[in-house]
Amino acid sequence: MSEKTPEEILGYEPEVREYEPAKQQVNDASSRLLDWMAVKGAPTRVSARVTLCESVDPDFKTHYLVEHPWAVYDLTKGSFEQAMQNLREQLPRNGWKIVKDGFTESKRKDPQITAENGTLRLGLNVEWMRNRSGDLKDGIAVTVVSRCYRAPEGTTPYGR
Repeated sequence: MSEKTPEEILGYEPEVREYEPAKQQVNDASSRLLDWMAVKGAPTRVSARVTLCESVDPDFKTHYLVEHPWAVYDLTKGSFEQAMQNLREQLPRNGWKIVKDGFTESKRKDPQITAENGTLRLGLNVEWMRNRSGDLKDGIAVTVVSRCYRAPEGTTPYGR
């Protein structure tokens, strides 16, 4: 029995792409999402990162994806609902298809929006983390993730 190709596993042919432009695209998408939320708060300051495309390259030698998990905290009361509503309006206007608009499966049943952008080949998950226990602040957690890419010939996912 022969092994499946990355295309057979993923259902698409991974684009050959260097990691820096891929990271920049995901960072740019995150920045637009923050703008669309139109809230004043304290966003976490982390950049997108290259990570495993585990289904086709668990050894991280040829394929990768880019993900950018971030959050916004210290929003004023009422801002959370408005941020989620703003995304419901702005995502479809800007090429994103909302594939889930409901609640998480956690005990807290936090509001959640999941969307995909076929042109940018990105996905996102937005979760309003509310009524958190202890000293944890309410916030909006966002993760933007790319499809799997193939590193250019002769390089690794980190370019070396």
